Amino acid sequence: MFEHNGTKIHYVDVDKREDKTSGIPLLFVHGAGSSHLIWALQLRDFSHDYRTIALDLSGHGKSEDVEGEPTIEMNYAEEVAALVHHLKLEGFILVAHSMGGGVALSYALKENVLKPKALVLVDTSSDLDLSKLRAGLVKETIEDRVFFFKGRMFNHYTDTYQLKKLDDDMRLANPQIMARDLSTSSKFNITDRIGEIDIPTFVLVGENDDIITPSMAADFEKMFPRADIAVVRGANHIPMVEQPEEFNRLFRKFIEWVIKNT
Repeated sequence: MFEHNGTKIHYVDVDKREDKTSGIPLLFVHGAGSSHLIWALQLRDFSHDYRTIALDLSGHGKSEDVEGEPTIEMNYAEEVAALVHHLKLEGFILVAHSMGGGVALSYALKENVLKPKALVLVDTSSDLDLSKLRAGLVKETIEDRVFFFKGRMFNHYTDTYQLKKLDDDMRLANPQIMARDLSTSSKFNITDRIGEIDIPTFVLVGENDDIITPSMAADFEKMFPRADIAVVRGANHIPMVEQPEEFNRLFRKFIEWVIKNT
């Protein structure tokens, strides 16, 4: 825990490297209604080679809440900035999912912060207007209900099932947080500023994502001065959980490229 503007913010810092001077720090930001736990499979697999850090944004997970409705550009991005300053992180890769992608973009555009060496943006966009994404959200929710039903019926309690179920239970237990995040996301659109982010950016999207479709992600990728895109086969909106082996393979290749080329 650390304190930012009177609010206690929780984070995990997992580092299993034998040589603590090797590798590059990885900082993970979760999406709407979620927590650091959504990155559990990445914290487990990458912490042997890199310092891995994931925070709970205010009101999420084990972090205290703030009064009123926080904004992506101010509250959430400033919490990331506060954590980076608290840990004195340098040369890190900022990895973010869904609403967290808006947080990462806002952070990258801030002045007087320690800039990331690269961005990894997972199933996100510079425009999170809910009116444009509502149909995909409904479809994704129905597909999740079917997934959980099949998992219970056939006792398929895989890592994917358990993490998605934990994340879903968290949203159901705190519906006001999810509703607030969706409202906050609906007000987020920084499309006109994406061209200012001149650092290597890796856009990842689930092949079957109904919220941020691969075609939307491809349009998003073209906005950056320096970006590439990869589609995670067989994944929906949470590819790091739904297809962790493929996600981690693509992510690791990007990390290695960043280390060699920046």
